[in-house]
Amino acid sequence: MNKRTAQAFALGLIFAAIFLWAGSSVIAEKEPKKEASQEVAVSDAKKVLEEKGFKVLNSSEFAELNAKAEAVKKEKQKEEAPAEKAETKEEDVKEEEVKEEKKFTLVIASGMSPGDVAIMLKSQGIIDDEKKFEKFLVDKGYHTKVQIGQYELTRGLDYHQIAKIITKNR
Repeated sequence: MNKRTAQAFALGLIFAAIFLWAGSSVIAEKEPKKEASQEVAVSDAKKVLEEKGFKVLNSSEFAELNAKAEAVKKEKQKEEAPAEKAETKEEDVKEEEVKEEKKFTLVIASGMSPGDVAIMLKSQGIIDDEKKFEKFLVDKGYHTKVQIGQYELTRGLDYHQIAKIITKNR
């Protein structure tokens, strides 16, 4: 950087500083100045709020109200908890029965990739995540051992069991 460039840069910094200072002083003049008459006393604020229909509480009244609200919430949770547990157990039993009953015949054809197999299994609800299953096959070396054929699969099988079935390593 030569002398002339350095001088131009310094001059630019000076102009920028002047513009920023001038702009901030203009903005400061536009802000309304607080007058002593605009300050509102606490008692006046309470009166105004109560006139508009609001209820004004002090700290102790507020804390007491919150404590009562918490007690009511806990009572409701205690009442609802046994009913929810019974309903949840019934739903879980039904879901498990449905999961165990679902069977799927997987047909693996020539040229299918482990990703294709994973997509088919995901679409039938046998697995939850096709990317994880494909990664499992590759990481464990099953991706090169997948065999062409038809396989009967059910929900509830883990990745290792499925991999053993489709590679005929029972």
